[in-house]
Amino acid sequence: MGAEIITNVYETLVWYNGTNSSQIVPWLAERWEVSNDGMSYTFYLRKGIKFQDGTPFNATAVKYSLERTIIIGDPHGPAWIYGVIRGAGALLEKIWNGNATQADVDAWRAQKPIEILDTYTVRINLDRPYAPFLALMAFNLGAGIVSPTYVEAHGGVQIGKQNDWMNRHAEAGTGPFIVKSWESGIITMQANPNYWGGPKGDIKPKLKYVIRKTVDDVNTRILDFLQGSADMVGIPSDYWGQFIDMNKWLSNHEVVSIKDGVRAIGPLPTFVVNYIGLNQKIKDENGKLSDFQPFQDKRVRMAFAYAFDYDTYIRDIIKGAGIRLNGPIPKGMFGYDPSIPLYTYNLTKAKELLIEAGKDLGFSPEHPRSLTIYYNSGNTVREKVALLLASTINSLNVGLSISVIPLAWPQYLSLVRKGRVPMYVLGWAPDYIDPDDYVTPFGHIGLGTIAKRVSYNNTEVMKLVEQQSVELDPAKRAQILSEIVKILHDDYAYIWLDQPVDIHFERTWVHGWYWNPAIDVNYYATVYKE
Repeated sequence: MGAEIITNVYETLVWYNGTNSSQIVPWLAERWEVSNDGMSYTFYLRKGIKFQDGTPFNATAVKYSLERTIIIGDPHGPAWIYGVIRGAGALLEKIWNGNATQADVDAWRAQKPIEILDTYTVRINLDRPYAPFLALMAFNLGAGIVSPTYVEAHGGVQIGKQNDWMNRHAEAGTGPFIVKSWESGIITMQANPNYWGGPKGDIKPKLKYVIRKTVDDVNTRILDFLQGSADMVGIPSDYWGQFIDMNKWLSNHEVVSIKDGVRAIGPLPTFVVNYIGLNQKIKDENGKLSDFQPFQDKRVRMAFAYAFDYDTYIRDIIKGAGIRLNGPIPKGMFGYDPSIPLYTYNLTKAKELLIEAGKDLGFSPEHPRSLTIYYNSGNTVREKVALLLASTINSLNVGLSISVIPLAWPQYLSLVRKGRVPMYVLGWAPDYIDPDDYVTPFGHIGLGTIAKRVSYNNTEVMKLVEQQSVELDPAKRAQILSEIVKILHDDYAYIWLDQPVDIHFERTWVHGWYWNPAIDVNYYATVYKE
């Protein structure tokens, strides 16, 4: 819900062009220039735009807003992605270590990471060329521009600390809506009567109010929707059969509404990646390496990939709400290579590989070894994924016994991050819309998060990951990204489950809604009712 509020209240210098997730266009900036070395971005700002508090949008506000994200330095927030700005990485390390001072902030500012060239021109300097930088600037949660006057009047910016007022109020942006009330489970937004209209001047909110409710019970949600008290609703795939022809959906992803007064729109691709992690350095609860490390053997990783029934998963478990993946880069994103094949379900090969590997690793039907796959309790899809893989491996009778264990989310995430689970089922949602935010987490054990969790350490992949991030030529970068995904594919470092797709449900009196997976939330400025 927070991301949706931010998207409708705060705006960025650049953003996405309607439904096009690969085209970044000027927004609060009217244009930009990139230096020849790729290390400086100069943004020329639009004039005459005002924040919702009536103060002017200008270069001072841009500098203040970006500095604010970095100085707050939320270790669980977006600050880390702006570490590429000149000197920001070193400052963030001090903030995260808890020893940053105002002198450190002043010293950072003295390096001129963000320069005001005039009232409506700002330059951002980087430590190195960085191909995804514009995608970072389109990320509302980190690069949204706020009114400095408003923030300073409500707590200002403190090093390494959240501003509680700003976390509960959203009325300091340039966007089409203002948050008027924020109660438990209900947020009310009001149209900004002075909204500037977007780049073409044609975005004028037609809804006076948007009331966003959180209703946990799906049946209550559906009842409200059918009674007309809800105009739009999120419906899990298990319930889609009440609204669309499931035969047509499961056969070819055709969305045909079967409920009068309800419009179903889809399929809507997301940029989420679901996968199974295979830990190559399993640790026990005390952090000590286990004496049994089956996933260090590529044959075992291959066998587990062959042993997963992908079609059953897509058809029966997620009800068609996903498409197959060939690697970490989702379909529809720059860098996706359709020529890389999908993993296949082949129990004969799986058994052959496990029998062969067992001779070297010391497991067999006569000398069985056990492994555990974990999931977060309450997530029925991940539970079914774990059970599907475990039951298949157990049925092969090769001397591997797989058990399935649920854990509460905090404990689950903690153990996964520490590398203390042999296998786990999880998803990855991007922070910024660029393949760098996929190949780095999955492929670089030094810079990434997921590679650390499974101890995937391939020096060739790491070198390529670093190369693609500084390659400014799109064609050359695409070639590097393809090579990364090919190596990840051939290494069988992960089992790629699916890229989720969704269906949007609205009453037929609703119009103007559109989907962009790069935004991934409802943007209400174009929506109206009649």
